[in-house]
Amino acid sequence: MIAGAKHSIIFSLCISIVLGLSGCSHQQKDSKGRPVISDAERALAMLQIENTFSKHAYYHQINRQCDEMRDIWVAEDGPYSSTAKWTLAGNVMQGIPMIKLDYCTINLEGQKQTLEELSKKVPSVKNIPENVGAGSEHTMHTQETPVIEVAGDGKTAKGIWYSIGMSARGVVADDGKTSVVTSWMWERYGVDFIKENGAWKIWHLMNLMDQAPVEAGAKSQGGPGGPGGADRAPGGAGKTPGGKAGPLSGGMGPVGSGEMKYAGRVDSYSWSPIVVPKIEPRFPEPYYTFSETFSY
Repeated sequence: MIAGAKHSIIFSLCISIVLGLSGCSHQQKDSKGRPVISDAERALAMLQIENTFSKHAYYHQINRQCDEMRDIWVAEDGPYSSTAKWTLAGNVMQGIPMIKLDYCTINLEGQKQTLEELSKKVPSVKNIPENVGAGSEHTMHTQETPVIEVAGDGKTAKGIWYSIGMSARGVVADDGKTSVVTSWMWERYGVDFIKENGAWKIWHLMNLMDQAPVEAGAKSQGGPGGPGGADRAPGGAGKTPGGKAGPLSGGMGPVGSGEMKYAGRVDSYSWSPIVVPKIEPRFPEPYYTFSETFSY
């Protein structure tokens, strides 16, 4: 009898612990009585979001933008494709097809052209698919000081980051001798994430850039749209007046004379000794569902 009572108590305690750990024993609610995700779910989401956005930096470093689009952006054939957005310091790309064309397709064609020119000057670098990316611009973006806010309903999230990095472009002479041009990048990100098929994906990305500060009399290689510019500055690094990416310019620019049709323009804050500084993109604010907040 006593043994049976002990087993019953132990069983009840185990059930209570399981329910407590699973969050089933108490459903948190906001001030309007709406169910909200638990602190544990929020913490996990923040880690997953950090991982998603860190992948952006790694893909960009090795010029694998097409792989990035497939991995960490909302799906082209999914419900959020048409509302996806990439805002640069100057232009806005609306919809995954547009972002893919600029960031993936045109980018890849530029890399192929760069490899073709490189292989002519350095015969040991064969013009084969496995070598696409050789000769292209090398960039490294560090992502610092994140501020992340996960929606109360757990379906979307927002975050801002500083991004300080570098860019290196190889210049190859006709005799095969190489030199490198480097520049600093000072960027700021604001990103909206959405959960698609159980995974956090980039939905809206705002990528702004400050002029690269240099010593008096020095010539800057940085700044919006220039060498070492934003992730995909409109027109791309190394774009020639005719719209074609120059040889070994980084393989970032559009090929051909067609003009990209952007969805709008954004005038962003950039540091100046005569301008009042401000935080941009703005801090994410606590919210329950995306319709209650702003969009980056």
